[in-house]
Amino acid sequence: MDFQGGRESDDRAADFVKSATVRLTKIKKVVSPYFPIMARFLLVLTFFEDGMRVLLEFASQVYFLNSHYGMPNWLAGFILIVTVLLSLIGAGLVMTKKYEVYGSYVLLGFLLYQQIMYGHISPVNSGGVGFLFRNLSLAGAFFLLIALKRLGEGRSVLPGLPDAGDRATLFTYFQLASRILMVLLAVEFIPAWGGFWFVITIPVILCVLVGYKMPYTGIALICVYFLHNVLNSAFWSVGGGSLEDEYQREILKYEFVQTLSIMGGLMLLVSSGPGM
Repeated sequence: MDFQGGRESDDRAADFVKSATVRLTKIKKVVSPYFPIMARFLLVLTFFEDGMRVLLEFASQVYFLNSHYGMPNWLAGFILIVTVLLSLIGAGLVMTKKYEVYGSYVLLGFLLYQQIMYGHISPVNSGGVGFLFRNLSLAGAFFLLIALKRLGEGRSVLPGLPDAGDRATLFTYFQLASRILMVLLAVEFIPAWGGFWFVITIPVILCVLVGYKMPYTGIALICVYFLHNVLNSAFWSVGGGSLEDEYQREILKYEFVQTLSIMGGLMLLVSSGPGM
């Protein structure tokens, strides 16, 4: 047997991994100072987009609430105005470090509202479960943002939770919960990708779940999400001017922007460290 050839192959693989790690480390040093603001911007992007879309399509949104829930037009309009204000104000607060916790609470409430009002009609192509997974992924990012802020101020991880004393250990468990929620997006789309991407993506997901080499595996999962977004939510590729084409274009645009926000949550997780 050619043991020498096997050793050379192993050496080449080790050199490749080492070289890739060195390059990623250099890239990480360059982009790390900008990670927090980039993460926040992407995280709230879907809420800015949603608020502006409702304003631009106000009449059709009022019609939806009227036809599906029997709301009078004045009540539907009032609810839409309130939710638009909450989404835009909450997103703006998250962008400011001083009030990011209050903004996170507002947007968590907005996610709950979306799930209750729209979850049963599944406004994404992956169905009701996919819509739920996407909202849970975003919720995990906001819970992490709240925990980071509160721990930085010397308080408990979340309001109402007792201070267990060992805040580092408690935060590690909280990071684990956030990682579980933020990989749900991958669980949503992996079945549609086929065997090759399944084999490629599963190891990355498992590494993120256990926090192994978190800065690198987290960035790898962000790249997977971005690739999936470009290939599967390419709203710009939908041509035609029919109502069906317009509807599909809007659904894909919603998915595209929301995936960017989930990527922002992952960036926040990467910048918070690997945990234990």
